[in-house]
Amino acid sequence: MENRYAALVRGPSAIFPRGYLCVIPLWYAALVILADVKDRPPSWYGLIALGATAMAVFTVIAVLSTLRSNAFVVDENGILLGLRGAAQRRFGRRRRQKHLGWYEVGQIKIASRPYGSRLDIVLPKGSASGCGRMVWRVAAAAITVLLPPACMFRMPSLLRPRSDPLRYRIPLYDIKPEQLRLALAPFAPPNVPILVRPRWPARALSRLRGLRRSRLTTAA
Repeated sequence: MENRYAALVRGPSAIFPRGYLCVIPLWYAALVILADVKDRPPSWYGLIALGATAMAVFTVIAVLSTLRSNAFVVDENGILLGLRGAAQRRFGRRRRQKHLGWYEVGQIKIASRPYGSRLDIVLPKGSASGCGRMVWRVAAAAITVLLPPACMFRMPSLLRPRSDPLRYRIPLYDIKPEQLRLALAPFAPPNVPILVRPRWPARALSRLRGLRRSRLTTAA
């Protein structure tokens, strides 16, 4: 059996570009406005259509937000992001996968989330961003809003790094931060630290204790 660790990625980030969920309400709003301006339906029918449209928007967003994708694998060679198996063949491997060798990883940060854990793969300083020019990203987003099928030709959000600091963000299902840390520890080299961020109550308590200590020091 191959020595590796695999986990399920939550949401549409392994398939759709960043911000895809935000444009879905825009499309439905445009349909409602177009139907109202062009057809001018009766008031009673307009309310029913508006309610049905709002329910459809909520359903689509809820379904996409709870997707589970086989898009995260870790082994001795590094971290593989992107769809695998039949989904990989259907959408194309080059656009749907990204392999990060351990030499490309600066550190790993893990935070607790209601669905499981959020993993941030922080790249070393000076790494190439691979984000492309802002003007091209804005143009691609505008084309996606006007032509919804264009989203299938754009890079998925999971494979596009975020900035400040440069990092890949992966939401993982059904695994607690400490469990994830223990699962990744056998594969990560010693020079790649794995940090688990405490939950916000612990952070708030730590800040409160630090504030009290500073006040006591000032008073003394």
